[in-house]
Amino acid sequence: MTDTVDVSADRAAGVVSESSAKRSLLGRFAAQYADVAVPFEVVMPNGTSQRFGQGAAAFRIGVNNRNGLRAIASLDEGRIGNAYLAGDIDIDGDMVKPFELRGSMKDFHIVTELWRYIQPLLFGQVRTNRAAITSHYDIPAEFFLSFLDPKTPCYTQGVYESPDETLDVATLRKFDYAFEKLKLKPGDRILEIGPGWGAWFEYASARGVKCTGISISKVSIDYLRKRAKELGRDWELIESDLLEYKTDRKYDAVVIMGVIEHLPDYLRVLRKFMSLLKPGGRIFLDGSACTRKFELSSYMVKYIYPGNHSFLVLHDFLDKLARTPLQVEEIFNDRVSYFRTFVQWAKNLDANKDFVVEKFGAFNYRRFRLYLWGATYEFLSRSLDCYRMIIHYPEDAV
Repeated sequence: MTDTVDVSADRAAGVVSESSAKRSLLGRFAAQYADVAVPFEVVMPNGTSQRFGQGAAAFRIGVNNRNGLRAIASLDEGRIGNAYLAGDIDIDGDMVKPFELRGSMKDFHIVTELWRYIQPLLFGQVRTNRAAITSHYDIPAEFFLSFLDPKTPCYTQGVYESPDETLDVATLRKFDYAFEKLKLKPGDRILEIGPGWGAWFEYASARGVKCTGISISKVSIDYLRKRAKELGRDWELIESDLLEYKTDRKYDAVVIMGVIEHLPDYLRVLRKFMSLLKPGGRIFLDGSACTRKFELSSYMVKYIYPGNHSFLVLHDFLDKLARTPLQVEEIFNDRVSYFRTFVQWAKNLDANKDFVVEKFGAFNYRRFRLYLWGATYEFLSRSLDCYRMIIHYPEDAV
C-alpha cells in the first residue's frame, strides 16, 4: 500500500473543530464523518483544511472548486466519482482507505441502472457486448501495458503463494496450472476467448500448442497480429463475438480468463462451449465474482463496464452448468491472489502517471486509477471473490 499522509503541526493548526466542521460548507459530509474510524483530511479550495477522525490522516481529499464541494457534500459516491474524473477533487495518500467510506454513501442513479437492462433488449446482447468492450478495451495497447506486468501482460489475476512474489511469477504459475489441468500437449489446438495482449498465447505456443483467439476488440486483434509477426507465431485471430462465432473445428481446450464477466447468459455460453469442444476436451475459466447478479456501482457502469456486465455469480453458474453434460473437475477461490494482482496493477499505473496522462489524458488515468484501487479494496474487504475452475466435457456425454 502507499504510505499514510503526514499532517504537520503547522497544518493541524489550521484544522477546524468538529462543531465547526458540521457547520461548514461540507454539510452532511462533515457531520457523517466527524468520528470516522479511518482518519483523513479535506483541503478546501481556499487552502484551509478539515480533519476527520483521530490520528494521522491516511489520505487527503483536495477540493478544487465549488463543483467538487457540491459533490463531496452530496454523500453520493457516483457524483464524487464524476468530480474526481473532472478534476474537481483530488485524492492522495493510502488509496485503499477512501473506499471504506463507501458503505455510508448513497449510489442510486435510476437512468444509469435502467439503461443497463434496456440496452440489450433494444439492441441485442451481441451489440451490447461490442459497445461495452469497445469502451473499455479499445485504447492503444500501451495504455494497458503501463500497468499490467511487463513480462506477462495478462489482464487477470496471477496465482500467488506468498505476498512478496512478483506478478510475473504468479501469472506463470497460473499458466502452468492451466496447461497441466487442460492436459495440453504439442499439436493440440486451443481457443482463447478474449486473448488480450497475448500473454497466454506466448506461453502456450512456445510449448507447441496451436492458438486461435476470438475478440470483439479490434485494438487487441491488431496488436496480436503485430505481435505474432514479431515472434514468428502462427496465431489465428478472429474478430468475433463468442455468441456469433461459427466453425466446424473442434478444439482440444477452451480458455476464458477474466471474460465470463462480460457473458452473463451462462446457459447460452456453456452450450456454446460444448459446440466448440472435442469430446473429452476441457475448459479453463476464471473470473471475479460476487453473490448477486448485475451488482455494480454506477461508476463502474458509466466508466468501466457498461452494458449488462456482471461479476460471476457462482451458484447461478453452477446451476446452469448442472443442466448440461459438462462437469467441474476443480474449483478454487483466488480472492487473495486477485487482491495482490490489483495492488500491483494500481501501483504500476501510479508509477507511470506522467506517461499515461501525457499520452492518454488525465481522464483515462483517473478513471482507471479509481477502478484499480477500488477493486483492490473490494477484494480486500471480501465484497468480491474470484474463482478459477477446470470443466470437463466427458466423451460419453456426446
